[in-house]
Amino acid sequence: MPDLDVSKANIIPYVHLADASLQDYSTQDRQFPGLHNDLLFLWAMVDTENGKRYELIRMLSSGGTFDFIVHECSTDLWAHPTTVRFPYESDLYWGPIIWADSKAGRAAIPVNFSAKHSLSISLGPTAYLWKEDDGLVDVVLTPLPMNVTAIYVPGLPDDVGYTSSGCTVAGSIAGSRITGGYGGLDRMYCLPGLSAWVSKIAKLEHYWFVWGSILEDGRWETGNAMLGAGDYATATFRREGEPPVIATNGDVSSKVVWETKGEVSQPRLASLGFGGRTFNFEGTHNAAAAAVSLGIAWLHGTMQEEGGPRPVRSWSTMEIIKSRATPRE
Repeated sequence: MPDLDVSKANIIPYVHLADASLQDYSTQDRQFPGLHNDLLFLWAMVDTENGKRYELIRMLSSGGTFDFIVHECSTDLWAHPTTVRFPYESDLYWGPIIWADSKAGRAAIPVNFSAKHSLSISLGPTAYLWKEDDGLVDVVLTPLPMNVTAIYVPGLPDDVGYTSSGCTVAGSIAGSRITGGYGGLDRMYCLPGLSAWVSKIAKLEHYWFVWGSILEDGRWETGNAMLGAGDYATATFRREGEPPVIATNGDVSSKVVWETKGEVSQPRLASLGFGGRTFNFEGTHNAAAAAVSLGIAWLHGTMQEEGGPRPVRSWSTMEIIKSRATPRE
């Protein structure tokens, strides 16, 4: 694969919103021409009845699942989260899987028969069911209508695709009922013979914002925005009952404010502008992880549109690629 400085390339993404009920959840999904679904991530940020905020992520491929994290997030932005499960065979299921048809859709079947922990995941048109370790994670992710951000980025050095389905979250974590949250299913697509980790899609991102908020009238509003190398950017916003907003590259403006304490620097505030709207992010929980991250940090917060309806509840995450992300003025 040719080497390319993506910060200097004229990379043009094609973005649209789709409905989760029409997605192909098999490993043969071909929604992007010539590409295959190499990796997928189930994830959620949730509040529980016992007053805790959790982040949970499980990565799966066509043949295995070896990366995951469950941790309790701190309201002290300078304090590292408390790890509940860390990726290793002794913590949660770790090993090969096969995919098969099920009543709910497509199911991941663990085939490490010496594993000490249970895993049950199924992906279908109306729900993603996720259970770990006999009740540690017992989650139902329900996709919101027309809330799959689909991104297709053809051109050198390789064609890539990405989908991100935003969902409500119900169930429990460690036996405590989930009282609110936002989560989803993200899928990475690349050329046959390549790993998504070495494809162009893994090189573009500097920041990724995903948010879901409930308004006073019960409607949901959701957003998904990636800021990348050069002027690369994608952004979608949807408020129930209103036309969606979609923007790319130079039609997306951003500001990310970092703070420093001792020898540690990290972002805390951000603003995104697209479609004639401005959205302001403020960090509330340190959600950085020592597992799936591998150079990635997460900051949970709230997202509010300037002059827009005020959410009664809001969940947002800023994903930071630590080797590439810098303050933006």
